[in-house]
This record gives sequence, C-alpha cells and structure tokens, in this order.
Amino acid sequence: MEMVEQLISRTDASYQRWLASVTDDVVADGVVMYCLASLLERNTTYGIGEWLTGHLMIGQEGDRGLFLRCDDGGGPVFWADLGGLGDVDLDVAAPGFEVWLRSGFALPADPEPHLPPTADVYLGNIPVDGLQLLVGARKLLGADWRFGELRGLLAAQPFLAARSAQLYALRRDLEHASELRPYLLYATDHGLAAVWPTDSPDTR
Repeated sequence: MEMVEQLISRTDASYQRWLASVTDDVVADGVVMYCLASLLERNTTYGIGEWLTGHLMIGQEGDRGLFLRCDDGGGPVFWADLGGLGDVDLDVAAPGFEVWLRSGFALPADPEPHLPPTADVYLGNIPVDGLQLLVGARKLLGADWRFGELRGLLAAQPFLAARSAQLYALRRDLEHASELRPYLLYATDHGLAAVWPTDSPDTR
C-alpha cells in the first residue's frame, strides 16, 4: 500500500488533483477510473509493481488497464492488455492526463484492419471433428451446404465458402463469433490471408 501511495505522489499533478476530488470510481463510456481505495486494491491485486515498475494502473477498460508513468512529470496515458503486461505492450491511449480528462476519458478507436472491400472467402484448418464449427460458419456466411456434404467439405479444406464477400461486414460478424475467427480466410494475390488476423485486438 505504501509503495502505491509513493507512486501516486510522483504522477502527473493534474491526475493527483483529479484523484483527490473523487470519492468513488468514475465510469465513462466503458472506462472505469479508480478512486483512491480502488487504486490501491487493483494495483496490489494485479501486482502492477512487479510487471510494470514505475507505473500505476489508474483505471480499466474491459481487459485493458490504463496506466501513468510515475517519474515526477507528465507524460502519456498508456493502456495494455492485462493478460500480457510488460513495457513492450504499452500503447498510448492519450497524450496526457489533463487532455484525456477534458475529453471525458475518450479512448482512441482500434485501428481498422487493412482489408479489400470484397474478396472470395475460404474456410480452412477446421479440425476434422469440427462439424459444429462448420455448421456455425454455414450460418454466419448464409451458405446453403447440405448437412450431408459437411464431412466432405471438412476433408476438402481449404475450400471456397463465399464469392465476393463483404469483408468488413464479415469481420464485424466475427466480433460475436470468436470461435470461427481462426478458420475464415480470404483470397489475395499472394495466397490466403486471415479475415481476423491473430494479432487483432478483441472487441472492446
């Protein structure tokens, strides 16, 4: 506890003023900003001092933590996936706390993937016993494969599943069908590429 309080004393002055002004957590557009009691508890629970020395987790947005560097100065507000903490994983969420506070704790949108508007979509790498996944893909794509054909389709992977599909719409559909993300591919000049790359952020 004492260590966290020492870190607070070395954060951005505007953050210290804000923290002193609140008595409960502040929720804004999915972001939970911690009051002092939550700040102490969350930083201890997540062992932030062990993973991110010299940083303080000041809030949370889903599975991402929001951090300030404690170096007696200002600096950006960072965010990072709480499942993989480390300096290399920090991204800038806002250029500084004062700016972020004035924005109402607005976060930048996840970058849009670079996809062509339309492309032929293939299914591949579904396990041979993945009939349920194939049925889910059938529904997602609006395909009319007969159920008696499904085992043959699994054996023929990768196979053409949809012609000239709208890739951005398909990617939005995959936000709610995470189990299908590894298996949907689209045709490029250099072969097949994932509609949902493995390094894409999850939907917030």
